Amino acid sequence: MISRPRPDGGFSRAALVACVLMVAACGSDAEEAPRFGEALSNTVAQHDDADGAPHVHLDPEEINSTLNVVLVPSEMVVGPSRFAVALFDEGGDLVMDADVHFHYYDLTDRDNPVLESEADADPIAAPDGVTVIFAHDREFNRAGDWGLEVEARSPGGGAAFERIGFRVAEDTPSLGPGEAAAVVDTPTLEDVDGDVSRLTTAESPDPELHRLSLAEALDNDRPTLLLVATPAFCQTRFCGPVYDIASDVHASYADRVNFVYVEAFDRQADALTTGFQPGPIMQVFGLESEPWLFFIDPAGTIVYRLEGFWTAAEVERQLQSRFGL
Repeated sequence: MISRPRPDGGFSRAALVACVLMVAACGSDAEEAPRFGEALSNTVAQHDDADGAPHVHLDPEEINSTLNVVLVPSEMVVGPSRFAVALFDEGGDLVMDADVHFHYYDLTDRDNPVLESEADADPIAAPDGVTVIFAHDREFNRAGDWGLEVEARSPGGGAAFERIGFRVAEDTPSLGPGEAAAVVDTPTLEDVDGDVSRLTTAESPDPELHRLSLAEALDNDRPTLLLVATPAFCQTRFCGPVYDIASDVHASYADRVNFVYVEAFDRQADALTTGFQPGPIMQVFGLESEPWLFFIDPAGTIVYRLEGFWTAAEVERQLQSRFGL
């Protein structure tokens, strides 16, 4: 059970097992990202951020709590991405409300970390209000070792920070921005005689998400949104109601964008008894986790992707910025 921050402004306590379970559920074999040492000072003089507004870094005397930082992405690769973390307090409770600031460090030389950039992180809350992550759209320009310093201030005055290390890959088995989407004849309503329950585990299926196959969508000169998920068997707390969000966004963009939904696990088998066998879409896109949302341009090239959970506003913002819609 996820608890809220304490009314006194600190970060509340609970069993740390919540954090451990979340990491295990992300669908990755990687261990928690390593801390990158204590050589870096968290004291930086006040300065203006990119928008010209003053930003004041945490003073050591303000720090009255610690953080556990969990990476939302199961992989990070050179190019554009949404960098996102979930934050837990020292007791294991999810941080639901905080002003969060990121510092990115170049850890090519781990003995001499170099501040690469910084940015305010946006809180992204699942529509059900149960989960919050903190995210920043950025582009990694090199592969290798990176460090992240997270500063968090709670509304009541609590302040905390943590540093973690992570790796950015030059390439990964999964298809990403700049690569051509795999052309797959994914199942449609026509293939199942209109029985949408055979195509999705969603409680309230939307037939409109199942009319086009991915191959058909990639051949009609429109941008395509490809959602790979499994509402009933989601393996991570970061999944959220992404199927319902796709349905909501479809209502506004159906005349301009193709919407294709595919179950992550094989619908021809009982997932509970077969151990959740990845469906063909997972294999051809090289995916080891779910859910994923791919933004594909009319030429069939992936231009952006989201992993974990997201909001309708995020999806619409990307549709507008990537495709001018």
